[in-house]
Amino acid sequence: MKLFIYNTLSGENCCCIEINDLSNISKPIFNAIIPTLKPNTTFSIADKKKILHNYLKDTNTIKLENYITNIYNSSQKDYILYIIKESYYDDINNRSLIDYKHWLENLSYWESLVIVRSGELSIREKYLILSIISKYGDHMQIFNNVLNNDLRKDRDIVLAVVKRNGESLDYACEELKGDREIVLAAVKQKGHALRWASHELMGDKEIVLNAVSTCGYVLCFASDELKGDKETVLAAVKQYGGALFYACKELKRDREIVLNAVKLNGESLEYASTELKGDKEIVLAAINQNLKSLRFASEDLKKDKEIIYAASLLHNINNIYY
Repeated sequence: MKLFIYNTLSGENCCCIEINDLSNISKPIFNAIIPTLKPNTTFSIADKKKILHNYLKDTNTIKLENYITNIYNSSQKDYILYIIKESYYDDINNRSLIDYKHWLENLSYWESLVIVRSGELSIREKYLILSIISKYGDHMQIFNNVLNNDLRKDRDIVLAVVKRNGESLDYACEELKGDREIVLAAVKQKGHALRWASHELMGDKEIVLNAVSTCGYVLCFASDELKGDKETVLAAVKQYGGALFYACKELKRDREIVLNAVKLNGESLEYASTELKGDKEIVLAAINQNLKSLRFASEDLKKDKEIIYAASLLHNINNIYY
């Protein structure tokens, strides 16, 4: 099989690779492309729809190799892929693209820390920043330093940062706070990040569900429509009973939702409908979690002997006064 690599900008044929062996297929492809590049130029390989491999950003070649394998196994004789060229900054003269990539891969924690703390990072050092985040993002407080006025507009950098610390969405530019992939990555890492999403994405059910599943109170930031969605509200109250406060009026009458809420936070009974404040099972579940919740029960249940006895037994006291 012959693989033709074309330049996306000029449309010219960059190189042609004869593929007869699938072992370590990325190596001959890179070896054919790299000599055609100007100094301080890197590349991505893509088909007509998506990028398959970014030479400096991606840490492995699995996606590209799987793609080539599928083409090879389809018995196509010829196939075309494309390269997207991009400049990168390297402050050491005459270092090759291969040497620069090797340096990024072997950058130590302490070297990275010094670079981040210098406060001099800019968009021209994009791949250095991405490498540091990928390698050491969990071990250093770098996020606010990285997302300065220049870098917070770069999609790749913001996405890498929020995957490590969802709350860094706060520092992204307004446009990227409306980027679905970025916001979804942020709330998966930290549900609290929903508060910085765009108004439109606060109405995205998948995003809100991911957020409330780990941080129930952020239901308060969801759209009115999702505050009336049973699946979303149920996920929220299962994580934080007090989220019942933000549910729509109809769902405060939903027995399943209210029961789950009071089992986690008895005082959430305060937000239940009048009818459910008179439901014995719900009130028993509430006082089992927190005796103080009895003050939110209906007047009839406050006087109910079974309720009073259960509360007394649970807390090992003889009399309860409210």
